[in-house]
Amino acid sequence: MKTGVRVSSALSNALLFCLLSGFHAAQAQTATTTSSTTNNNTTTTGTTGTDGQLPAVKVTSNRGNHATGTADGYVAVTSVSATKTDTPLIETPQSVSVVTSDQMTAQGAQTVAEALRYTASVTSEIRGASASGAPYLFSRGFYLEQFLDGARIPSDVSFGYAIPNFDPYGLERIDVLHGPASVLYGQANPGGVANLVSKQPTTTPIHEVFFTTGSHNRVQAGFDLGGALTSDGKLSYRLTSTGLDSTTQVNGTRQKRIYIAPAVTWKPDQNTTLTVLAKYQRDPDVGYYNFVPAVGTVLFNPAGKISSHTNVGDPDFDHHSRTQLSLGYQFEHRFNETWTVRQNTHYTYVKDDFTNVFPYGYASGSNTTLNRYTFYNRESAKVFTIDNQAQAKFSTGPVSHTVLAGFDFQRVVYGEDVGANFAASSLDVFDPVYGNNTMPSETSYDHIRQKQLGVYAQDQMAFGKWRFLIGAREDWVDADDNNPVTATYEAQSARAFTWRTGLVYLFDNGIAPYASFSKSFDPQVGELYGGGMAKPTTAQQYEVGVKYQPTGYNSFVTASLFNLTEHNVLTADLDHSGYYTQAGEVRARGLELEGHASLTNDLNLILSYTYLNDVTTESNDTATTISGTTTSLQGKSVWGIPRHTASAWLDYTLHGGPLRGLGFGGGVRYMGATYDETNTIHVGAVTVFDATVHYDTGKHWLFSVNAKNLFNREYVASCFSSTTCTYADGLEVLASARYRW
Repeated sequence: MKTGVRVSSALSNALLFCLLSGFHAAQAQTATTTSSTTNNNTTTTGTTGTDGQLPAVKVTSNRGNHATGTADGYVAVTSVSATKTDTPLIETPQSVSVVTSDQMTAQGAQTVAEALRYTASVTSEIRGASASGAPYLFSRGFYLEQFLDGARIPSDVSFGYAIPNFDPYGLERIDVLHGPASVLYGQANPGGVANLVSKQPTTTPIHEVFFTTGSHNRVQAGFDLGGALTSDGKLSYRLTSTGLDSTTQVNGTRQKRIYIAPAVTWKPDQNTTLTVLAKYQRDPDVGYYNFVPAVGTVLFNPAGKISSHTNVGDPDFDHHSRTQLSLGYQFEHRFNETWTVRQNTHYTYVKDDFTNVFPYGYASGSNTTLNRYTFYNRESAKVFTIDNQAQAKFSTGPVSHTVLAGFDFQRVVYGEDVGANFAASSLDVFDPVYGNNTMPSETSYDHIRQKQLGVYAQDQMAFGKWRFLIGAREDWVDADDNNPVTATYEAQSARAFTWRTGLVYLFDNGIAPYASFSKSFDPQVGELYGGGMAKPTTAQQYEVGVKYQPTGYNSFVTASLFNLTEHNVLTADLDHSGYYTQAGEVRARGLELEGHASLTNDLNLILSYTYLNDVTTESNDTATTISGTTTSLQGKSVWGIPRHTASAWLDYTLHGGPLRGLGFGGGVRYMGATYDETNTIHVGAVTVFDATVHYDTGKHWLFSVNAKNLFNREYVASCFSSTTCTYADGLEVLASARYRW
């Protein structure tokens, strides 16, 4: 079942004050120094040892590893995702969040959604405990596109359930570019891009095996291996794999997975790099995906409260499996100090088989018996992308330029076979008896083909302490949808011009104010009266902010204000029933604060706060409220998106004394109140806690225990309507042992 997806100052001042105060206080204590040199793309880090002597300085070069950028612990200082060039974050005039592999490991993230829990403006688990079945991500109130190593993967909501859900153990980092990103990536929702960056081959030996067990009878194991394949280091590899078998918090459901990701890099000389990456993931059991009614969860039911463990589907009938394959290469050749060319090619295949029994409200006169329907959805999506880039670095007088020009091509072939039967057996939600459900007949089959060609150019200019960016892009999109079951055929061609610009000023004390403007577009399917097809939605964002990277130690803070508006949204044509008009509009305004810091050699910190006012400003659409009346959606807050969110994570590790290697961490996440699409069902705010204890023996073994939702708070993650709410995850405790050599 697919539901519609669209998509206080005192607290913020206090958070920013804490961030800056903590950073300045740490200057007197920290023994860590970090310096970044933009010209040669190197990062130098030195850390004072526990014996008071300075250890050897570690120098890491980005050259030959353009795809990843650099990160030190919890703090990233550069990102390729935001500009497609290796640009320091402080010189990027747009809000960018980075989740590093160290952060994912420390927090025990088991999914991409969990990895983004502490990221400003991101609502990563709007489906709660059902997120594994449909991993929808949101940023700034709009859908957040997922890309893999800079290439589009099936992540738009138009793909239904054929959305890859790659295991985060195979990722080096996750870059989130907040807001419109079409100038670099073509068609995309205005929420932004979450770029999943794969673990890359390395000449430095990496050997790790791990085992995890814990809640829901979870058994998981894996390994991460890498190193040089030849004595001269010209050939290197990475091989990452994991597998799991687990039940879930919902009775009668399981998760099973096998994942393997080989990668090889060939570097015949210092100027040429070719990396081939592959991923295969098979989930025979994806996990639970279903809904509960509002009455009995967020609203009072005289019969009682529905348990978060109750399966409202049918364990004997339900089944959800997914297979995903990814294969591609990244090529770079540097001709001289001026010219560099790159070509990135990627192919992703996803097959999703989903069969389920869904409830659609209580039977008439009952507050215990749910009406239900059987549903199946078989999907496959194939996405091929190729991105060709030429980069030139030169100067015109006192102005230095990094010019990027390129063209890319995307082809999508998507099939969706659907069946539904609303005469399924009912269920007493407080005394469930399962069985007596049969496969429904086919009701629809969509075969969609889409092609997109884009040409883009970008210039990043440096003049003294000023940094100026301007980019533009032209896209041509063709798509058709053939449905032999419903005897319908739709074809669409669209053309879109997008651009962005931004300005940054770099103060000597590490403060960098910035301002930017960006646009995006996203094709949509809908028939207008008179036979015309819908134009793509367009969005524009104004953003101002300040970034802070204090000189001399490892931290980064971003504060931003934004105004993001999406136009041409399809809404009902009031004059012609059954048709659409493009009078819809959605607006998001807000404030984001996010800070990552290694305050000392022992202490790591993440803080974030988001205020978001996300409203449907123009719409002809209506929906039915919990009381059965009809209301307009115009002026309503977008469903499931909280106005206030805040989080904090602190990790402290002892590096001296008899307990050397022992560490403790804890986090708190606050999710503000949300509403359903009619704004008549109130889903209350909630605060949950996470914790970790870890011990590094200093030689080979690393042990850790992670607890999520530590106090087992039972709460509803969101409600789309009175019949479609989802519970969040309850307490989960996982213990891991890693052996490294």
